[in-house]
Amino acid sequence: MPTINIDNLERDLGVSDLTPLPRDVSPRQYFRGQKDGQGVIVMVYPDADEESRKELMHFIQIGGALSAHNIKTPQALDVREAQCSAVLEDLGTVSFGRALHERIIDQQTLYTLATDVLIRMRDVSGIQDLPFYEDSRIYANRRQMIDYYMTLKRGAQAREATVQSFLSVWDEIEKSLPPCPQSFVHGDYHLENLMYSAREEGVNRCALIDYQDALTGPMPYDLVNLIEDARIDIPQEIHQAMLTRYCAGMSDEDRAAFLTWFRVLAMQFHGRVIGLFIKLAAEQGRDSYLIHIPRLQNYIKKSLADPVLAPLKQWFEKEGLDFEPLNDLDGEHIRTVFQDTSF
Repeated sequence: MPTINIDNLERDLGVSDLTPLPRDVSPRQYFRGQKDGQGVIVMVYPDADEESRKELMHFIQIGGALSAHNIKTPQALDVREAQCSAVLEDLGTVSFGRALHERIIDQQTLYTLATDVLIRMRDVSGIQDLPFYEDSRIYANRRQMIDYYMTLKRGAQAREATVQSFLSVWDEIEKSLPPCPQSFVHGDYHLENLMYSAREEGVNRCALIDYQDALTGPMPYDLVNLIEDARIDIPQEIHQAMLTRYCAGMSDEDRAAFLTWFRVLAMQFHGRVIGLFIKLAAEQGRDSYLIHIPRLQNYIKKSLADPVLAPLKQWFEKEGLDFEPLNDLDGEHIRTVFQDTSF
């Protein structure tokens, strides 16, 4: 991956005092700095190829559409498509996760703000080339529960026939349900992708970042991500209050469909994430994610108690796959099981 020369970047964009921000798994790099006396974030792709330029402009378009629906996003101050870089408004350093941890805002208010943003997002439209959930990596990675969780439990890689059998059960469940309500989907709607802006008013105190992988997809998906977060315990009374708040004004029929799909999508979400966390430990040594596995197991057991998921529960029982605590939940053991993850 090409190295970014900070001096050249500052000169080209007319910014100063750039400081690199922590990297995530994406190819993008972020810097905090100054431009015309105000704090800014510089987003840059080290390789300005066609795919990266397309992703950058898609990000800008999504931000504009969200802003047009009164949803706070970082304002784009300078966009250079050819160089694949953008200067963005700096929304500060207080994520909703930090605001909760440091008690800057109480938990009920925090989740209410985040849920109210999701309610506004239902009306977002007019974004070109927004992919569909069923065509996405998120949907395809339902199989990660079998590829990684089942493999870890058994100590041997699951056969492809087993994976396909698992996916066929999901197809059976989904076809048995009423149509799922569709909307704009952020795709990664958790507390670290929501920024707390005390200087804003009302719902705009919750600002969105990292929406470049947005989709057209099932309306309950982002709410699942928010109130059944893999990284944090959320009181049941807040969980129920946010479900009730989101569904307010729906007809009985629409509410029933929404809640059914909420549980189905929650099961898919937790299954994918439990596999992902094992995968990250196996491939990248990111063992810190493993602490969240018991929480995910509990979410999965809760989901499987719903009658709509009876076919999946029966499949797990037939395969002898359970969600009880793992005795060997450590990175070294996982890396002995997954010596090759090229499947």
